[in-house]
Amino acid sequence: MGHTQCGAVAATLEELRQPQGHESPNLRAIVDRIRPAIEPLLNSPLANDPAALAAEATRANVRASVHHLRHGSALLERRIERDGLLIVGAEYCVEAGTVEFFAD
Repeated sequence: MGHTQCGAVAATLEELRQPQGHESPNLRAIVDRIRPAIEPLLNSPLANDPAALAAEATRANVRASVHHLRHGSALLERRIERDGLLIVGAEYCVEAGTVEFFAD
């Protein structure tokens, strides 16, 4: 589950737009993990709308996390296949206090 106003996503977007190169190793680890999910968005029309870009970047990060969980563990893959385990992405809206589950 991701959430609106995510600092990790915001830090990654900031680093992609204006690389600083002097952040902490911990921040670098976070940015490196999120980067592949959101970097393509910077080459889309969303790049011209910071609010829309941040919103879609959060969702892209959630989708990437769901994909990693579904396909990054033999144990989870077996549970999905044999037992019907569902791994579902969602986003918590900090402003409204609501959760939106993703259909995929």
